[in-house]
Amino acid sequence: RLLGEAGVLQQDFGQAIITAAFVDDILSLILFNILFSLKGEFNVFATVVSPIIGIIFMAIAMVLAVKFWPKAINEWILAKIPQRPGDRKVAVEDEALFLIMMLLLVAYGTITHFLGTHLWGCFIAGMSFACIDKHHWPHHVWVKQTKRATSWMIRIFFSATVAFSIPIGQLLSIEAFLKGSLMGIGPCILTKVLCALFMGDARFVIGWAMVGRAEFAYLIAQMAAAANMIDEATFSICIWALLYATVFAPFIFRTVLNRYILREGIDCGPAVYDDSDGEEEVDLDGLGESSHDHHQAQTKHKLDFDGGAVESTTFGKEFDDLDKIDLEDVDPKSKAQTERRFGFGRAPARSVAENPNGFLCCLFFKKVGLH
Repeated sequence: RLLGEAGVLQQDFGQAIITAAFVDDILSLILFNILFSLKGEFNVFATVVSPIIGIIFMAIAMVLAVKFWPKAINEWILAKIPQRPGDRKVAVEDEALFLIMMLLLVAYGTITHFLGTHLWGCFIAGMSFACIDKHHWPHHVWVKQTKRATSWMIRIFFSATVAFSIPIGQLLSIEAFLKGSLMGIGPCILTKVLCALFMGDARFVIGWAMVGRAEFAYLIAQMAAAANMIDEATFSICIWALLYATVFAPFIFRTVLNRYILREGIDCGPAVYDDSDGEEEVDLDGLGESSHDHHQAQTKHKLDFDGGAVESTTFGKEFDDLDKIDLEDVDPKSKAQTERRFGFGRAPARSVAENPNGFLCCLFFKKVGLH
């Protein structure tokens, strides 16, 4: 997310961070599967055979994600879906894609459930749509249909699992705090910061990017505590260690990243970030001049007043010319509508985050503000 906000996601070090995070998640899921198979007596199938089958299944799914699913979805499935007349809030193609995504999620999750954990299948299912031709289209469809349910259910899920299972008395003890601090500074932070020393000038940018811990780490600790694999004292130490990485990583990474961009003079692309609704937003400051002019051209509207005081033209009026229009003879209702539409008499344009003028970008389904 921070890489997208800074507009450096397509830089070499940005791609290295994304790739490293992807591999890190895969290894975490494999180790997660092996770790929880060690409960009770040793089981050869659960501990050895299942992970091997899972790795083979993931390799096949990766090949399908590159070679099969893009062609199957774009050329075979969506091309044969009949179009429905009239304006629809959700396009037929989006409905079909969302159905495919849900079916694949259930299928892959069920397969890996019998191999140890359904989380592995969920990860593979999401990976399967990474090569669809339309830029960010699967991501947009998924977020649009699930963001409201996800934003609330994830709060309920983690509050009812991780939060309620934390032993507050043990967590606030001096012993848990000191040991958790050592674990947080050492294994959680320092090992990650030093993992990219061979990556040149971007070594610490990549290192601090790998420090961050998401909710999955807390969930693993909670599941281990629920399975009696660790006691309350160890669980409290893990929580403190994860808190160090969760709290400090975003702030330090942002500082290190900004300093690296300034020092190297990197030309950042358009900033892409999540707004309050969980959708992506694009800042046109990072776009090239031609792209910015193209998007501003989309905001020109054809003027058509009932009073006939202004003659309609093919390309309408520039925003700079709107203040020169005399609206004295225009019907009051039309005048009020025009003022609301084009902003006559408004204060100077605000920042992109506050500016109400803009358009919905088809790539990210975001409101893009124009300076």
